[in-house]
Amino acid sequence: MKKTAWSKLIRRTHMYLALFLTPWMVVYALSSFIFNHHAFFSGGKPLAQFEKVEEREYKAVFSDDIEPREAGLQILRDLDREGAFWVGQNQKLTAKRFTVNRNRAIGPERIHYYPQENKVIIERQKTTTTSLLVGLHLKHGIGHPGIAADLWGIILDLVIVGMLFWVLSGVWMWLEIKPARLWGAVSVLSGIGLFLLFMFTV
Repeated sequence: MKKTAWSKLIRRTHMYLALFLTPWMVVYALSSFIFNHHAFFSGGKPLAQFEKVEEREYKAVFSDDIEPREAGLQILRDLDREGAFWVGQNQKLTAKRFTVNRNRAIGPERIHYYPQENKVIIERQKTTTTSLLVGLHLKHGIGHPGIAADLWGIILDLVIVGMLFWVLSGVWMWLEIKPARLWGAVSVLSGIGLFLLFMFTV
């Protein structure tokens, strides 16, 4: 393939990939701003505030050697709340409380199971712009029940590949434009220098 054809392909891929991933990049940019200025957005309170939405009787039988994640999956299935979730791997069903975190984009939930009392208490996060952005930033897929979670995870992999591609394609375009080579070199060396400085001093 001729150099001009390669150049066109790289530039078009650079552009269309950026356009396709725009929603994810906007979410990660805004949520990272929230993380970086946590005190301002939290007002001294946790960003994730939950409120009780339901309490119900729940009796379940688990195998003696069941893993925490499998127990969490069984609880969600019994409550008809399947989907992306996580549980603390150090939790035990013999403890007073066993918590399953249902990782929803809008209104994440915490399902607290009380084995000795045969009940569950369900809490849901209050949805605000801040909590929504943070929740989307932390949301991940692959390995969770449901095809939607896997597709989300695949797109996150594409975001990672996209960012690496933008770096490499940016270098390609910089080398292609002769008048920009000097200031391009200044930019890349300055960036690397500051990165190394902060990495060892901050």
